[in-house]
Amino acid sequence: CVCVCVGGKGGMAKTIKTIQKKKKKNCKMARVLLLLLVVVLACSAVHAYNNGMGLKPALGWNTWCTLSDCANGDPRFFDRCNEWEVKEIAEAMLSTGLHDLGFDHVNLDDCWGATERDANGNIQPDPDRFPSGMKAMADFMHSKGLKFGLYTSAGDNTCSSGGRPKPIPGSFGHYKEDTATFASWGMDYVKIDWCGNTHGFSSQELHSNFSHYLNATGRPIWLELCRGYDESNIPPYVAQVANSWRITGDHQDKWSNTVGIIKAFQAPTNDGQSYQWNYGDFLFTGGPGCNANNSEHCPHSSDDEYRSSFSVWSLSSSPLIVATDIRNMTAIMKELLLNKEAIMINQDYKSGSGKLVGKWHCSSGEDKCPVYGRKLSDGTYAAVLINLDDSKTHDITMPFTWLGLSSSTTLSAHNVLTGQSLGSATGQFVAQGLQPHQSVFVRFQ
Repeated sequence: CVCVCVGGKGGMAKTIKTIQKKKKKNCKMARVLLLLLVVVLACSAVHAYNNGMGLKPALGWNTWCTLSDCANGDPRFFDRCNEWEVKEIAEAMLSTGLHDLGFDHVNLDDCWGATERDANGNIQPDPDRFPSGMKAMADFMHSKGLKFGLYTSAGDNTCSSGGRPKPIPGSFGHYKEDTATFASWGMDYVKIDWCGNTHGFSSQELHSNFSHYLNATGRPIWLELCRGYDESNIPPYVAQVANSWRITGDHQDKWSNTVGIIKAFQAPTNDGQSYQWNYGDFLFTGGPGCNANNSEHCPHSSDDEYRSSFSVWSLSSSPLIVATDIRNMTAIMKELLLNKEAIMINQDYKSGSGKLVGKWHCSSGEDKCPVYGRKLSDGTYAAVLINLDDSKTHDITMPFTWLGLSSSTTLSAHNVLTGQSLGSATGQFVAQGLQPHQSVFVRFQ
């Protein structure tokens, strides 16, 4: 039997359900009672989620769009990964300066698993893509001072076969076994997606159950929740069972998609803070791969659009996981991903995450000219003023009262991304001439 818990007030279980697995029809009463006790205790343990991971938002890289245009992926390259590529990425993270700024997560998406479990029912890596095995890969990453992560699904299959002829097994019915396996391999990060048959269980039930078993391994492992819940009104339970959770559907490298995530950061249901972070999905800074086995980039967004997404993700304390090829750092990738001040703002866990502080009434309407802001732990302030209009240039004003300051306050300002001084201002700051999809990331003191 598989038991599933739902955390409630005081950490007590609200619902216990049992389902049949592999056509076994009856569970002995003693086993049911034992599992009931374990699950009740587990729910209590994870109600306030701090498993030792997630003091700051995660910084890292993921395989997802390194070789392929994810929106129109060539099956020969879409969602592919192998140990040689991943080791080269790890070396690039060290040599480019990313690691010096805190980037240390190297994560596999839905590309690593074999099409079958082994004879004992254990999940296993694709032997052609990872012939050395996952433990050897984790050991390699750890020897470099990096962390290693992978992907699974709450259902019985994952979301993508990654070019394989058969579906890839998910973790449903094997949460205890799979989490133990991940821990034995030395994993530091697990992303759990929402694909395959979940047999009628809610996301709260399955996410809580998976979280319990992951913590029960005794190894600190970052848990990311990917979908399954209502993203327009994310339930409070996610902050009780995971280190981060997706606030929207998949991010794609096109502005019409990116703008929806930017808006989702305006007023997230749960506050981002240590051990529990709102996540906007991967960054596509520089552009995804070109459906070829090389390190070229085929961007579908402008540099200004990459600046806007990076600025909002950074201010909002979203994990910054880039899903493009860091072996080939283009100019815009270096400008953004190696920006020390932007990363510092993102990693400032002692202050509240940034969110919408006001909407300026520009000529196209207030929804086109939002302002995001936050006070930092050193007493300074940061803000992103952004023009979401598709065709018009706007001046956007941010009254300092939106930051909780008096209307007579005078502050000096500079551009976070360029370092350029923007002078001083009293009562308000005006970003002049912002073109469509353009933003300015400002630090005030």
